[in-house]
Amino acid sequence: MIWARRIIDPAEWNEVQDQFESLFVRLGCPGQMMLVATSGLDPPMLLASLPNPALLNALAGFERIGDSELPSEASLIVGHYLAFEKCFTYPRWKPAG
Repeated sequence: MIWARRIIDPAEWNEVQDQFESLFVRLGCPGQMMLVATSGLDPPMLLASLPNPALLNALAGFERIGDSELPSEASLIVGHYLAFEKCFTYPRWKPAG
């Protein structure tokens, strides 16, 4: 499994999510494959785990990163919750103000 990231313009979010989800379904919904979003970062960042390095070519604008570059908190967008919780925790809710 490899990790990749992409800084994303909010206007591109739906297109990138649809592209990832299409690949995810086409591959049979692999257990370790997921798309997550970081929180509190500006600009927003998406992180993708892929079961095969060759799949990185299918995701425009993503760059490969090492496990050490992963944040501890993220939100699951596409994938399996059990795999997600092995890598991340959901961000804690903080009231405005």
